[in-house]
Amino acid sequence: MSHDRPAAQPPQRPGRRQVLRLAAAPLAAAALAACGGPKPEPSPDPSTSANSPTPSPTPTPTPVGPPDWAALAKDLGGTVIGPQDGRYEDASHLYQPQFDGLRPAGIVYAATPQDVATCLAFARRYALPVAARSGGHSYTGWSSGSGMVLDVGSMAAVSGSGGTATVGAGARLIDVYAALAADGVTVPAGSCPSVGVAGLTLGGGIGVTCRAYGLTSDSLTGAEVVTADGRVRQVDASTDPDLFWALRGGGGGNFGVVTSFTFRTHPAPTCAYAFLSWPWSSAAPAVAAWQTWVASAPDPLWANLHLDAWPDGRQRLTSTVNYLGPKSELAGLIDRLTVAPATASLHTAPFLDTMKEMGGVAGWSEAAAHLPGSLPGQNPDGRLTRGSYAARSDFYTRPIDPTGIAALVAAVDRYPQSVPQGGSASVSFDALGGAVNRVAPGDTAFVHRNALFGAQYITNYPAPGAGSGPAVDQSQAWLKDVWTTMRPYASGEAYQNYPDPTLADWAQAYYGSNLARLRQVKHAYDPDGLFRFPQAV
Repeated sequence: MSHDRPAAQPPQRPGRRQVLRLAAAPLAAAALAACGGPKPEPSPDPSTSANSPTPSPTPTPTPVGPPDWAALAKDLGGTVIGPQDGRYEDASHLYQPQFDGLRPAGIVYAATPQDVATCLAFARRYALPVAARSGGHSYTGWSSGSGMVLDVGSMAAVSGSGGTATVGAGARLIDVYAALAADGVTVPAGSCPSVGVAGLTLGGGIGVTCRAYGLTSDSLTGAEVVTADGRVRQVDASTDPDLFWALRGGGGGNFGVVTSFTFRTHPAPTCAYAFLSWPWSSAAPAVAAWQTWVASAPDPLWANLHLDAWPDGRQRLTSTVNYLGPKSELAGLIDRLTVAPATASLHTAPFLDTMKEMGGVAGWSEAAAHLPGSLPGQNPDGRLTRGSYAARSDFYTRPIDPTGIAALVAAVDRYPQSVPQGGSASVSFDALGGAVNRVAPGDTAFVHRNALFGAQYITNYPAPGAGSGPAVDQSQAWLKDVWTTMRPYASGEAYQNYPDPTLADWAQAYYGSNLARLRQVKHAYDPDGLFRFPQAV
């Protein structure tokens, strides 16, 4: 095929939630969650049922009395916001409007690690549940709750030199990319511009450059973390090495509140990228061709594949490809696809501009690529909007056979038959392998080191703020349908940064052979279970 002629139709630009889902784990330093699935076009508290029980925490102590939030505020350099504060509604909101009904007793924007230690002492004294938050993207709403929300968004400075970057736990991904790209470097990360770096890193961090540079957590060389006993620890491979190991993929919220990360940096070169599409009638052979293609691709190439559907019957099959090299080489690689795309639009751009393209904010200023507002992590010029959805995940360690591909396409075909207007759905595959799979499963807490690609099944609710009702029930029924359909072809593992409250064997699916060691670390650093949520280690 020729790549220098115009595409037959305008390229499908990925929306803010259309490229990559790097989501995040709950609690300590927030969940990074979804920026995935097709964005709809105009026209409850989760439960846990783990079959592998977590260690029983020490009983919660009897509180000494009602929490004295005013006294806490006097002890902090940061800000305390309670229900009577005019900023409370905005401060209490997570990324998904479906969780707007959560009413924390207080929200604290910690300014320093010592603020975090003071807050943890306050929570212990008054027996308050603690939910740490960075970007607030938790799929499950576990970066909020009824007690204290401990937000690290004020600790967001980003600096780099000499092959190392120091990143505050509250930094948003767009700010990390922008600050480091100015020095010609980066860390491997995701696409959604407003996610917090903490949740992304603590759960592993699958992203656009992972096949070349590894996971976000693979580049982590040290962290500052406040543990349940209030100690501010500087951890790395030599100091508190078990805790450092656990922070590299063991999931946010389990072991302490991280306040700062130190990363090894990588070159941020000019990139070539492409948008490919196929007619839906070619979905089965195109899926087969794509999975074979990415399995043999060189490390600098990353690609996803989206099977999108809308209730009005529209369907779409697209792939976004990024390449850390020249456009001419990318064109040659695309020519290796045995099912040629019907349209192919190839481009070249500096690294930061490419990451904006991957995040659906091409041409936007850094300020615009935030949620609007004046609280930490927001920006008055922000243009991003919130949305509600549900998702599940899988890892695939072998190609999906023709029977499985046919079942996948049929499941996507069923979506318009059961869900009302206003929503959308997607099955997306993200290429893995390369540098990700050259790390042994036990070297870090992230155990998923033999997958060809990861999968996310996502359904966007027809009413953006809805968390319940018939339309949500129908959306979730389709999600269960497609996930169940694909289970025979997947590995049985799931991504801890896409927490799934309906997953019965979540502990084994997230952590596999690393689970026992993670529980030992949990017992050592949080013996009383201060950091609790339904899927805590």
